[in-house]
Amino acid sequence: MELGSEVHIDIYDDRMEIYSPGGMFDGSIVQNLDTDHVASKRRNPVIADIFSRMQFMERRGSGFRKIKADYRRAVNYRSEVEPLFRSTPTSFFVTLYNLNYNVPIEKVLIGPEKVSFESEKVLFAPDNLLIQNAVDGMDSTKATKEKARLLFAQMEFNGIFGRNEIMNITGVSITAAGNLITKLKKAGLIESVSGYGKGKYRFKKANA
Repeated sequence: MELGSEVHIDIYDDRMEIYSPGGMFDGSIVQNLDTDHVASKRRNPVIADIFSRMQFMERRGSGFRKIKADYRRAVNYRSEVEPLFRSTPTSFFVTLYNLNYNVPIEKVLIGPEKVSFESEKVLFAPDNLLIQNAVDGMDSTKATKEKARLLFAQMEFNGIFGRNEIMNITGVSITAAGNLITKLKKAGLIESVSGYGKGKYRFKKANA
């Protein structure tokens, strides 16, 4: 509603810069905040509620964390190319770096059974790919599948999780976390584990 202004997206070889008129809803300065834990404050709670029920968005703010998590899982991620968020009382800026800029192609090793990430040496083994394919085949919405993929990327096969862990990783409500567990169990992707408290699970390997 700010006359004479509009969202700008500038694309360069090494980065994309996004400018939006209007600062943080509560007037805070984003560079002074821990963007992994920014409380959700909605300008129009009615529209937010409708979009949440239609699974077009979440009621709880988790965009900062999701962007950063996607970067950290990506090929060629380095701390110096972490996404940047800046704001003033009247403007908001995001800088998204191109992780492939000036990176020799030989640094990414792609074989028939694994992909080696140069930064953390994360391996995509056959079992991992089976999980990814099984998630794609779930009878669920695209948003639910994205949350399942995000959860597996964080937990893999050794991670033990329950509703609280899902909430922290995906940013959903406790009810949505419980629903995700139900859908993963129905798809045969997770199994319950004992010794870690009530309601704890882990992803199942193909031969488990």
